[in-house]
Formats: sequence, C-alpha cells, structure tokens
Amino acid sequence: MSIPLLQLVAYLDSLFPIRLAEKWDHVGLLVGDSERIVRRVMCCLTVTPRIVEEAVRERVDMVVSHHPFPFHAMQRIVEGPDKEPVGGSIDGGMMLNLIEGRVAVYSPHTAHDSGHNGVNAQLAGMFGLGGIRPLVPDTEDPGVGTGRIGKLPQPASLLSLVHFLKERLSLPYCHYVGEPGSRVQTLAVCCGAADDFIATARSNGADVLVLGEARFHACLEAESLGLALLLPGHYPSERFAMDRLADRITADWPTLECFASRCENDPVKGR
Repeated sequence: MSIPLLQLVAYLDSLFPIRLAEKWDHVGLLVGDSERIVRRVMCCLTVTPRIVEEAVRERVDMVVSHHPFPFHAMQRIVEGPDKEPVGGSIDGGMMLNLIEGRVAVYSPHTAHDSGHNGVNAQLAGMFGLGGIRPLVPDTEDPGVGTGRIGKLPQPASLLSLVHFLKERLSLPYCHYVGEPGSRVQTLAVCCGAADDFIATARSNGADVLVLGEARFHACLEAESLGLALLLPGHYPSERFAMDRLADRITADWPTLECFASRCENDPVKGR
C-alpha cells in the first residue's frame, strides 16, 4: 500500500512542529518530489554514503534522517574527485544518487529533540525522572523546548548512573566528568552535541547533565561549576529514538513499510 508523500510530510510535521527547531537548523522535507507516492520508509540518524546505498538498494521512497541533509549550501551536485575541473564531493555524490534513486529526505532534527515525546523527553524518561520540564521552555508552549530536567526518585551515585546508562543504551563504555561516588538527584538531559547548555543546566539546579558529547574545555567548565556530566556519545544519545520513530510510523501507518537502517552504526569505537 502507499500514501502521497505530502500526506506523510504533514504527519511528520505534526509530530515535530517546525517552530520548535533552532533558528540555524534545516528541518522538514529537504529532498524530494512533492507528488511522489511513498511505500517504503527508512529511518536513520545521519545520511551517509552507506545510508544512501542502502536506501537505493532497498527501494526506499523516503529517508527520515534525524540530522539534515543537505545542511550546508551546495554549489555543485557532482560525484567524483574533489579537484578541478570536476570539483566533486561526497555530499554531491550522495545528492546525485538520492535524486537518481527518487529517494526523498525528511529531517526533524532539533524539532524532534525538543518535542513533547522527542529525543530529550525519551532520554529523560529512561531515568524515571519526576517533575520533568524543559531545560529551556518554548515561549509559545512551555511544555516543550530544549533539553529536559527533573529529579531522580532518590539520590544516586554518579557511577551507578554511568552503569545504568550503559545498560539502557547497550554501551561498551561511557565517559563521565565528576567524582564517581558523588551523590546526585537533579538530572538534566540534552542529546547530541549540547555542551553550550552546561551553564544553563547548572543554573537550573542540575547535579548532572546527560549529553552526547562535549569539548574538552566544556568539560573543564562543568567541573569548575560542580556539574557532573555523562557522555555516552553523540550517536547513542540519539539513534535509539530513530528506532522508536520507525516503530511509531509503522503503528500509525500500517499500510507503509517502515524500518530503521540495518547498516548504520557509530563511527566512534572503543575498547
């Protein structure tokens, strides 16, 4: 079975209102024919050459990618070596292959992060927090916004939260900042690269901030402020939500075939 592409876009826009996206972001339908019919949908975190190859091979009509593609302006859509006179690029090759394969791309990105049941709300829910609220509330709807903050049912050691997060996200390791035995209760979350919110989390009373990744000097800032950090990685802090989104689309649109990418993985490895 199938549905018009614009009908699926309207559904996704209702889940992830564009007004919730950060001003610098590019969200919504980014590639595609508005009159196309959609039968197969694939969800992923990021459009890469492997993802494009998988989408074309699986005859997918739309890729729902958390991260936008394209994000930066493209002066040329050329596949080939990055040298004159060809001037090709990886992004140009991906765009060309998507267009040739008739694959649309939709990205919710920061609108997904900030929504009612978005990535941060889901991440906060893993910890069983009480009194969950946005770290930075939206001006029109204070129930949504950037990040989330709430209280654990009871104080816990930082190290116990490290082990908990490793188990919930199936991680081999998890970086952290802070004393392993320190007791924390007020926890903030902000998925992905979110170290700009360290001071905001601390000023809102957070004892610990869960974020995907942080720069070295941002970790020093957190340490100086007395704010512990849990750093599971950019990919693990967001990819789980794309699996859940694929399940939700399947439940809401049983006539569509929707699945999460089977080849995507975290490029950052550790032992």
